[in-house]
Amino acid sequence: MEKKSLAGLCFLFLVLFVAQEIVVIEARTCENLADKYRGPCFSGCDTHCTTKENAVSGRCRDDFRCWCTKRC
Repeated sequence: MEKKSLAGLCFLFLVLFVAQEIVVIEARTCENLADKYRGPCFSGCDTHCTTKENAVSGRCRDDFRCWCTKRC
């Protein structure tokens, strides 16, 4: 019974460690409104954000504006 408890505890520790790392990685990026994008955004602005805003990616949100994901 002790081996199963120890294995379960190790597995739980591993899951919590991986979850923490995922949160830390996601926290290193932030989403900002594109400075140089003009007009409403309908299809996507990924190319604009990566080339002109030096961002990682870009997307159109519900408000029809371009939001660029940058490294913080």
